[in-house]
Amino acid sequence: MSQPIVNWQVSGPFPVTVGGTGTTAKYFPAPSGLINTTGTAPSSSSAAGQLPVPGGNRLNSQQFTIKATGNFEVGSGGACPNVLLEVVANTGTVSSPTYTVLANSGEITAQNLTGVFYDWAFELNCNGSNGSGTLQGSYRCIVDGTVVNSTPKALDHTLTGLVFGPTTSTPNQTGTDPVFGVLVRVTFSVSETGNSANMYEFAIY
Repeated sequence: MSQPIVNWQVSGPFPVTVGGTGTTAKYFPAPSGLINTTGTAPSSSSAAGQLPVPGGNRLNSQQFTIKATGNFEVGSGGACPNVLLEVVANTGTVSSPTYTVLANSGEITAQNLTGVFYDWAFELNCNGSNGSGTLQGSYRCIVDGTVVNSTPKALDHTLTGLVFGPTTSTPNQTGTDPVFGVLVRVTFSVSETGNSANMYEFAIY
């Protein structure tokens, strides 16, 4: 198995968790450390701790894979909620993000059983270059033993205007580092205190 290029350092014993009441998107926070130096949680208005896609031409015209895995449970009260998981790219800044959905699970109808967890996983295969300035790719998603897309599906949106690093025509161009950032978010359609989601892997290979 290839080694991760960038890794949130979450694992089986040490996941990151979001949940609780509310029906707006909840962004998984990076654990405090090298990527999340302030311990701030990301939100619709901040991409703090995002997983960075490195610049410096490291991934220029290279195929790379973004992986995210975890599970979720729903609370015991009210109607059975739908759960939506999304992998989003930030092409803005950390303090003023511009989010674009790269992959999504579709709305998953979860049973109303506290303590019953449903596994989920994303795998995005991507590539882009300075020549095109775009990011293309495909993804697979599986939730609770069901493959959401049985064949690789094109990324929900193609990113444009990217600079992966200096080019021969503009050797002094530094580009942006990171090229863009990546986050995962979950939305519960019903507000319940028992709603909870964990992420055990988030890395670029």
